[in-house]
Amino acid sequence: MRRWLRGLALAAIVGAMSCPVAATGAVGAIFALGSSGRALGMGGAFMALADDEGCVLYNPAALGWTQAISLTSLLASGFGGTAHGVIGISVPYFGVNGFLLDSGAIPINDGSFRYASQGFVASVGVPIGPVALGVRGRLLRVSAPTDGAGWAVDPAVAVSIDSLRVAVMIEAAASGAVVYDSGASEEWERSIRLGAAMTLSPSPDVLWSAAFEAAGLFSTAPQLMAGVEAWIGGLGARVGFDGRGATFGLSVRFSSLQFDWGYAMRSDLGDSHRVSFTLRF
Repeated sequence: MRRWLRGLALAAIVGAMSCPVAATGAVGAIFALGSSGRALGMGGAFMALADDEGCVLYNPAALGWTQAISLTSLLASGFGGTAHGVIGISVPYFGVNGFLLDSGAIPINDGSFRYASQGFVASVGVPIGPVALGVRGRLLRVSAPTDGAGWAVDPAVAVSIDSLRVAVMIEAAASGAVVYDSGASEEWERSIRLGAAMTLSPSPDVLWSAAFEAAGLFSTAPQLMAGVEAWIGGLGARVGFDGRGATFGLSVRFSSLQFDWGYAMRSDLGDSHRVSFTLRF
């Protein structure tokens, strides 16, 4: 993953130059890393399927259908010396997540550089029968190799009819560019995200789900993702494709505690693991 992080850091350096730059894939990349081991295992195709605390990041509208109070955390590895973590809390209709990404010192030429950013997400969702409306607010701060901050607001709509769910979110529908100390700025790229999921329950303790998602529509980097998931009692397994490689995941759920592990295969950037723990009340 170092090559990928190097790209993030280099994009941040470009943003620190005296000339303003257009949107790059680095803007808000910390949020693209995700907040859920379960979602990673699904290949990121989680917006329409989201039925837990993952709604805070993946689909704010679906918060209107959640019932539990949840505390969640995520740790990631596979990034060399990078620290990537998420901590969050959600209640019915509302939730917040905090994000941290720090590459540490990455050697380059005769020296090194460090990329570090922090993010905050606050989401709210309101149900109206089979329809739910939501909005997600994102704050981003880049602290290295230069200082900068910006924000984005992302409205969402979800519809649930029997076993089928569909959802749409407009990312960066409103935004404030990431402005650096030098006065340079990077704009958020506006895009549309569409998702559909179907869940079947052939018996009381068995759930089968399939999900499909198209992200970055009308942007410079559209992406297609898909995944399938099976639950038998408190054990879950999933497999997916995130547009770049295969993903896998496992879950263990007790009465109030859930453990999720996700694994993404990368031929060029190296493999990645994510582990999330959730406590529900």
